[in-house]
Amino acid sequence: QKVFEERYYYWADRLGYLTWGEEASWGLDVNNNEAVRNFLTEWADIVVRDRNHPSLVTWTPLNETWNAQAGVYVRFVNDLYNLTKAIDPTRPVNDASGDSHVKTDIWSVHDYTREYDRLVQNHTFKPGVEPYRNMKGKDYLARYAGQPYMVDEFGGLPWIPKEERASSWGYGANIETIEDFYNILEKEIDALKACKHVVGFCYTQITDVEQEKNGLYYYDRRPKFDAARLKAIFEKIPSVIENPQDLSDWK
Repeated sequence: QKVFEERYYYWADRLGYLTWGEEASWGLDVNNNEAVRNFLTEWADIVVRDRNHPSLVTWTPLNETWNAQAGVYVRFVNDLYNLTKAIDPTRPVNDASGDSHVKTDIWSVHDYTREYDRLVQNHTFKPGVEPYRNMKGKDYLARYAGQPYMVDEFGGLPWIPKEERASSWGYGANIETIEDFYNILEKEIDALKACKHVVGFCYTQITDVEQEKNGLYYYDRRPKFDAARLKAIFEKIPSVIENPQDLSDWK
């Protein structure tokens, strides 16, 4: 959740990576008029600067706006969406990653549940029931309207040396063996792939950061795990794709 230097997008373009354009919105007072107007000005500059990079496929200006309230926030997100589309009408906008949605092309939620059955239950659509939400009971937020549904934060599994556990954390209890890590990760990914309406997901996270030790790589980019085994876990094909007769039920 940062604005990368242009060199980052240059190499993403050259190497064939797909990226999302984001802003450092954490800590922004989304209920303060002056703060959100400053943010809009900065965001416009970001979109203008980066819109010609083919590696950039989605705009995500906000993340986890848990303290949002009716009023300023709703106007702000509407303005943010419309401004982004006015500058770049070619890409989808994920207005607020993690569900405080007001006007969005992508319905994104965050879920750090580990258990297979609970993940499947959370993200299986049920007739007449609104999909999983992080922000419940807030009538001023948008209702789900059929947008592509993504779990754009999940996992966050801690793999932390014992001597660092007092000052670091990940999501959920510490994992004691590397086999336990692989097994938990595989079950989480299998669960999301079993949910036919989940069109994509994003694991938290690539590298350790200052306080969160839940990366697939250490802070200095040394690998923690067997890359081939991670690749096999993430690339598993859902059975519904392997069996064309089941595709009629794929949404």
